Amino acid sequence: MKIPFLLTPICCLSFLVTGCSLTVEKEPLVQEESKAAVLPPDKSWHAERPSLYTQHAPTDVQPEGCQQKQAIKYLKELQSGEKDIHTITPNDHGAKGANTSGWLTWTVEDPNTLIPCPEGGAAATGEVGMCWKELSDDPIVIGLVRVASGTGIPHYHREKECYYSLSGHGMVWAQGKMQPFNPGNYLEITSKAIHYAPNTYDDQDLIFMYWFPQDKNFKTFLYRWPKDVGSGEKLMFDFVPYTDSHAVRSGKDLSGWDVINLNKGNGKK
Repeated sequence: MKIPFLLTPICCLSFLVTGCSLTVEKEPLVQEESKAAVLPPDKSWHAERPSLYTQHAPTDVQPEGCQQKQAIKYLKELQSGEKDIHTITPNDHGAKGANTSGWLTWTVEDPNTLIPCPEGGAAATGEVGMCWKELSDDPIVIGLVRVASGTGIPHYHREKECYYSLSGHGMVWAQGKMQPFNPGNYLEITSKAIHYAPNTYDDQDLIFMYWFPQDKNFKTFLYRWPKDVGSGEKLMFDFVPYTDSHAVRSGKDLSGWDVINLNKGNGKK
């Protein structure tokens, strides 16, 4: 997952820090259809077509498909308590390419400018509901994400992804059902499998590490959200039990089960 990631801006980040101001140049939050033509072609390990869910379940044993040198070293630092989510260092253990600005978020009013994550974490970002910290962009993409209560939108991408839950309790869409995602759980998400990990508790941030064990250079990734796809794939998203959380409650976006509920006269206030 790259951040913002269950609500992920799909972007290439280029930071210029001047004094106390942070200026960010990046691509639009939603990748346009035309951009797909300039992205590198699929690799041999990328799935040909999207799937409704990953076939893997959350587990407390690191999946073989998620084992990668830099990710393992970062995990050991966090699991041992040697480092925490604030002191862990980007571009360590042979990793490179990650921005070094720490925990970041954005605002609904100005989504193209990244700002420091508030002291209160994702819960203090209001409608955005997300903060993230990059750790590596090469040889693979690695990062941390904080998800506020009620936040989460299903999506997929061609790159296989892995999660490890650090704190908080949530759910993940896997094996065709919502399953608990608790501290110490791993999840292997296969290429182009629809997935998301909403925070379903009101008194916490859900915090987890994400990494893409076979892919680097996040600017070449292509995320697909319910609003990005055609009628066939939109139907696939409609099979996933979800709401667009903050986006739906604000009236800014509707898709999936929310559209069905509105058509049945069960619209949200």
